[in-house]
Amino acid sequence: MSPHNKRGKAKEAAAKSRRAALHQRHGTRTGTHAHHHSGNRGGGGSYLDTHTSDKQNRVRHTYDSTDPLDQQLFDYIIVVDVEATCEEHHRSYAHEIIELPGVLIDVRTGQVDRARSFHTYVKPWRNPTLTRFCTQLTGITQETVDGAPGITEAIELFVQWYRDTIPKGAKVIFAADGPWDFKNFIHEHHILRDHVSFPSIFYEYLDIRTTFAHKLNNGVPIKLDAMLRKMNLSFEGRPHNGFDDAVNIARLAVAMMRVGCIFDFVLAIPLDDEYHHHLDGVALYRREEGSGSVDRDVVEDIAKQCYGADYFTFGQAHREVVRQYRLEHPREFSHANVVSLKRRSDRALARQRQRRWRIVMAALIAILLIAIAYVVKADRLVSAWLQSKMTRRAATA
Repeated sequence: MSPHNKRGKAKEAAAKSRRAALHQRHGTRTGTHAHHHSGNRGGGGSYLDTHTSDKQNRVRHTYDSTDPLDQQLFDYIIVVDVEATCEEHHRSYAHEIIELPGVLIDVRTGQVDRARSFHTYVKPWRNPTLTRFCTQLTGITQETVDGAPGITEAIELFVQWYRDTIPKGAKVIFAADGPWDFKNFIHEHHILRDHVSFPSIFYEYLDIRTTFAHKLNNGVPIKLDAMLRKMNLSFEGRPHNGFDDAVNIARLAVAMMRVGCIFDFVLAIPLDDEYHHHLDGVALYRREEGSGSVDRDVVEDIAKQCYGADYFTFGQAHREVVRQYRLEHPREFSHANVVSLKRRSDRALARQRQRRWRIVMAALIAILLIAIAYVVKADRLVSAWLQSKMTRRAATA
């Protein structure tokens, strides 16, 4: 069973245990029954039943529970948005990566760190001459790719950048706008088709577009420009420039995190090919059974097991850096207007219900007024009819 599933079941059991204990404390207890349970407080058959363990299970592995950025599972996110060779109206074209960016997000400070990000162009070999359509779309010239490293060397450069830039002990995950960059361009085209060896860290990532759809757009996926507009952002740079696209995806991800969106759904590409390789001292956080939500505590446990003392050393050093940054930029971390996604959703739902009730009440009042008008009119007609009848009788008499 996956550790994420085991942790989920343990939490379920702990919750049931707490509910049972709460029921027993507040229920009607008499004689030895009450003494039996009061004597067991702090002990019991399960470690989850004890007061100390209950406190330990509530300990947060974050910096400041009041800020949404501290609810995230990862310390750094690397946003990838590749550009590839292409031809207009040619669906079976053999795409090759010609630009590989890796834009770094420092999650706890909410910074998109362009200066420390990775970027390289890549020289294609299947179709070494770029089409006019490709150059017009991406802005990448033939001279640029001719002087660029091949895909294997580009990966080596990325790995070197990763080891030089990412502190030991930090929890890191990739991210992209949809599944195309990792699933199609990297895995299907370069790994399975061309047998290029990629590190296993390229086999798991966050899908920003799908997460935005499920948590901020009622399940409807929309394009990057539309997502940015919904978060009151505008696109910066040149569209279809890999680095600029990745920067804007990173800005979007930070904005999503600031309103309480937690990135905990990791997409996992199966590690069943013979071409991938693992990086020593780098953790993977996927579920064993594949894509799915990952548990915060399991992510922490995986990092501790992988990094050992470096995990705690990084945590202490980074916590101080984050605290200092927040003191210097207090406006970026004002909690007064921070509303969780659930609260926002609940408020929106309450407003919808209020509007519906107002419409229903207005309709009922309108129907009631019409009914009263008809009753009054009918009463007048009946009164007039009776009066005329009595008048005729009086006249005949």
